[in-house]
Amino acid sequence: MTTETIQSTGISFGEKAGAYFRLGKLRVYHHFYAWLLAVLLLAHESISKPGMAVALGLILVGMIAMKVATCAADDVVGYRDGSDAKNYATGGHLPKSNKPLLSGMLSEREAITFGIITGLIAFGTGLALLIPLDGDVPLPFLIGYFVVIAVAVQYSWLFKFSYRPTGLEFVIFLVNTAEVLGPYWIIARHWSTDAVLIGLLIGVCMLLVVSYANFGDREGDAASGRRTLAAVISPTIYRGLIAALSALSLALLVAPFVIGSLNPWLVVCVVPAIVLRAMQIRAGLFQDQVQRAVILGFRSTDAVGLGLAAALVLS
Repeated sequence: MTTETIQSTGISFGEKAGAYFRLGKLRVYHHFYAWLLAVLLLAHESISKPGMAVALGLILVGMIAMKVATCAADDVVGYRDGSDAKNYATGGHLPKSNKPLLSGMLSEREAITFGIITGLIAFGTGLALLIPLDGDVPLPFLIGYFVVIAVAVQYSWLFKFSYRPTGLEFVIFLVNTAEVLGPYWIIARHWSTDAVLIGLLIGVCMLLVVSYANFGDREGDAASGRRTLAAVISPTIYRGLIAALSALSLALLVAPFVIGSLNPWLVVCVVPAIVLRAMQIRAGLFQDQVQRAVILGFRSTDAVGLGLAAALVLS
């Protein structure tokens, strides 16, 4: 595999920091919406608990660390097996500089070390919750917290969920749904209808981003042995699954206003999200513009997160 090699002595501190930022995919901030909505759900339902602010802050740190560790492991494996090089060689992706291992901005050792450190931080924040909550952290929560992190970091490493049909979808949906339901439950100790609906919605929203991305990568993934669902089933069936997920996302988006506690009139807050989802369907399923569909998926997630946040504050 060929790569652009950059002498480490010629890389400034700022460039190196930027490479770590890109390795952790920190420009993809959309996971933050899950945490934000969990916090706003608690406020909407007037639920509080001593030590709540610090505990929720620790969970946010853990979520970010988990994401960074997962992305670092994914890039290392993709670099080693050649799938990233194949996918970026086919065009339609962002510049290769967005993959620091491919561009030579980071070495494998640096990426692995970064992933290990952030992974330990992710696990450590779970135990740290015992401090602000005065030990009132049920064992089932800790087990669930650690299981979610363990599953996430094995997205491309060890068990390699993303190399198995439906494994990728399982991880994305589990992690993003848990990022709403986990913070909410540790404070409320129950799940409301709104929390469940919004948790499922965030999981589906992020799944729609990744599903389109993997549809575009299916040839490179198949060539490198990465048996994603997009790589092993026919394009027609895969498009049908994306269409079903799109319909589900729209149903979940309006559900809190219909069967939940949100003011029905405030459904206007999520109209931009509905429009953007329709645009994504048109671009991805009817115009075969996969990369545009990915971008619209991120924009739709922005609209979902901000729209629901506004509705929760105003209800």
